[in-house]
Amino acid sequence: MALQNVSDVIDDPDFWSEAILIQAIVTVNGVGIAEAKRAGTAFTGVIWPGNGLGLVQSGEGDWVEGDLMIVTRFPIDTGRRETAADGVIFGDLPYTITNVQLWPFGDQFTQAVCKLATINPSLTGPRANVGALG
Repeated sequence: MALQNVSDVIDDPDFWSEAILIQAIVTVNGVGIAEAKRAGTAFTGVIWPGNGLGLVQSGEGDWVEGDLMIVTRFPIDTGRRETAADGVIFGDLPYTITNVQLWPFGDQFTQAVCKLATINPSLTGPRANVGALG
């Protein structure tokens, strides 16, 4: 277990980035069809690129999966039976939260790993000229 508490540094606004958390609640309507209702909430945390070592090799071509690491006090979730995994919009790109765990270096912090939600994010918005990995 880590012995150093870095809460003061992580709580410093100089290190924060703002992102949008997209949460979906799945409900079943009267005829038995599941529907997802999405809501976006702004949150802050320390956000940085992941290791970028996720090389995906497929018949269509090879690419490096885009990923983010987030440390925040904001509640985030990878999903359960009733809820879909949360999503994050950061830098105009959509990410899906794939792993969440308590962060051992500060009180009440959560660390999340997020994967790029689209294979070709250059088609998703105003950053269309920056290439496949944004």
